[in-house]
Amino acid sequence: MFYVLDGLLMSGYSEDDIRRAAEIREWLMKQISDKQEEVERLRTTLTIIDNLLKQGSFKAAASIGFAAGAATAQVQAARPAPPVARQQPAPTLRPSDGDVRPLKRAKDDFLLANAEVSPGAVVLVPAPGVSLNSSTPPFRSFFLNRILDGMKGKDASQGINESDALNYKVEEDNGAIKRVVISNYRDKDRLQEIFNTSAWVFTRMLEKSG
Repeated sequence: MFYVLDGLLMSGYSEDDIRRAAEIREWLMKQISDKQEEVERLRTTLTIIDNLLKQGSFKAAASIGFAAGAATAQVQAARPAPPVARQQPAPTLRPSDGDVRPLKRAKDDFLLANAEVSPGAVVLVPAPGVSLNSSTPPFRSFFLNRILDGMKGKDASQGINESDALNYKVEEDNGAIKRVVISNYRDKDRLQEIFNTSAWVFTRMLEKSG
């Protein structure tokens, strides 16, 4: 361990850089663990369903489905073919207007900011008494340039129109962050990543600013 740290320090990385990298790794490992647990739950549910089908319900369900399918086919055959509809985009998360998610520091639940969520955007607003400057690391270097710009790049690589792709705007007053408006987050997994990452970044910013 000490040889690795010494090697990293000699290569030009500061102790703060190494500490931040270790913390990011810890967060990523937690995300992987959570996803693995979710996959295991899905597999367990699938096994239960397979066992139920093996107990005889499969044949009954199959015969019912065949009869219904045949009847539907006969009705559809008698109807003129409907016009081909354009493919619709995948459904996105649609929270209710006015949903607010508190973003807290992990070690003591200190309120860092509030995330105001609507169907088309999430707005991050520092909590009263919390002063965050946009020049304080790792706000621009990590949160904007790595996380949000990474999401923008992914949307662009998938051919999503610019008007529908993720974009963001930082509103500030003499460097003090007033709001971060993130539009077109698109789905709940991406929204959760914004919550987790912004809370971690705001925590590091407070540590930097003392």
